Amino acid sequence: MSPARPRVLCIAPAWNEGQRIARVVASVPRGVVDETVVVDDGSKDDTATLAEQAGATVIRQGHNQGVGAAIRAGLDHGLREGFDIAVIVSGGGKTPPAQIPRLLDAVQSGADVAQGSRYVDGGEFLRLPTHRKLGTRAYSLLFSALCRHRVTDASSGFRAIRLSLLEDKRINLWQPWLDRYELEPYLLFQALRLGYRVVEVPVTIEYPRGDGMAYTKMRGVVDWWKIFRPAVFLALGLRR
Repeated sequence: MSPARPRVLCIAPAWNEGQRIARVVASVPRGVVDETVVVDDGSKDDTATLAEQAGATVIRQGHNQGVGAAIRAGLDHGLREGFDIAVIVSGGGKTPPAQIPRLLDAVQSGADVAQGSRYVDGGEFLRLPTHRKLGTRAYSLLFSALCRHRVTDASSGFRAIRLSLLEDKRINLWQPWLDRYELEPYLLFQALRLGYRVVEVPVTIEYPRGDGMAYTKMRGVVDWWKIFRPAVFLALGLRR
């Protein structure tokens, strides 16, 4: 008898994504993903309605809490419902879900975290602003130095996680300071530092065409510090 296929959950945090979220949900490969959850982080538009119409399960946060809190809500759902693997994608479409099987192959081959990278061989980026490219490259170098593990694309939000990883009490995602941009680098840093198998997988990161919406919701220096501070705090032993 062949082993049962792992149950896979796709999590898409979303905040005022409009039609983008419908396109993301529609493009999730149904043959390998068992459920798609859109966590609506207090959107003021019709994001939640459009996600439901496209076939997603929608978790409504009620008010804007941050992308970290949204991802955590999706992971909580996955743990409650007995999923084996969670894949996190961008609700804005920067991480085309058609690539999900690449990440799942890595996890099913033994990785605990499959981190999508636009900078390893076979990865690419489309319409990435120059200052953003410089920023992501510099961030990855600093993250790698603090973590003492080489990571080419530490700011990538496209990854697959073996949910049993979260049973390790040393990885505590349920801390209020991780509500916004901190949760994802915290998880990556802890997985690497604690010796879990993290594999970078080549993916395409696709910044949106001009559709009247900003290519990112990040706010310059303030939010870059939120991304960077988990590595600083963990490396210095200021947080766990």
